[in-house]
Amino acid sequence: MIIHYFLTKQINMKNIYFISIAIVLFSFSNLNAQTLLAEYPLLSNGVDISGNNTEMTISKAPFQDGGIFSNGIYYGNDTTGSHIQSPQIVGFNFDDLTVKVDFLLEEYPEYSKPIILIGSSWRWMSIWMDEDKIALKVNNGSFYEISDVVISLNQWYTASVSYNKSEAKASLYVDDNLVLTIEVEELNHHEDGRLGNSDGGIGNTYLGYWKSLRIYDGSSVGKIEEKIIENIRIQQSGQQLQIDVPFENAGTMLHMFDLSGRSIGDYKLKTGTNTFDVSRENQMVLFVLDDQKGNRLTRKIYIGN
Repeated sequence: MIIHYFLTKQINMKNIYFISIAIVLFSFSNLNAQTLLAEYPLLSNGVDISGNNTEMTISKAPFQDGGIFSNGIYYGNDTTGSHIQSPQIVGFNFDDLTVKVDFLLEEYPEYSKPIILIGSSWRWMSIWMDEDKIALKVNNGSFYEISDVVISLNQWYTASVSYNKSEAKASLYVDDNLVLTIEVEELNHHEDGRLGNSDGGIGNTYLGYWKSLRIYDGSSVGKIEEKIIENIRIQQSGQQLQIDVPFENAGTMLHMFDLSGRSIGDYKLKTGTNTFDVSRENQMVLFVLDDQKGNRLTRKIYIGN
């Protein structure tokens, strides 16, 4: 369910505050249990806002145009190349996992190039571009399948790769649509739970953007049901915001972070009036909703005068 808030509140004769918030609440039915292990918004830094992991290693990859830019040059051969890599993800479940990332391509590769790779020295599962089509590679290319799905340039997509050992399959999704499945009984992962933008073995790096990198303990990520909710009321009183929720809510948590990754508030939304403090300073704030299953969705909100 999507909730749209818009507030125009006059605090005094000199200041008028505008807050526009778009938040998605998850449907709590038919979701498989899973845990969010890491979430890197990649909007202005490499901070994991789940607080579970250290920052990403980033070099020659600027934050711009709503994400982090990978310049298509392999850093191992050229010092101007972009290097983006996560730390070893704490609690990585190698037998039941999902990795999701929003990506945008600026140009098609002349030959196969990765979008994201799992594993730093042995790339045991990865998403690739093969000319204009998206592909899945498992066990460093031992299994390689090219889909029929064409990826348009300069358009954001959500790519998701998952593995379930009990089902012996790896799956690739684009915008929640299953596009490839590869049967594989065993991953040769060497317990390497790091993710990056480059394949060092063949010196390839994609040209484009990432944002919202998420790693889950679980191969099934529940699809969000989106419905517009009317009559949600939000008002400012002093240094507090009040959100009135006129529907039954199963205990969604609202977290707020500044863009340095510092927590500035945690609240459990309930049916009725919800009140929490908010700074009056002009700033970008990450509003994060976290449901009881561990699903998480992030929105970047501007608060200012």
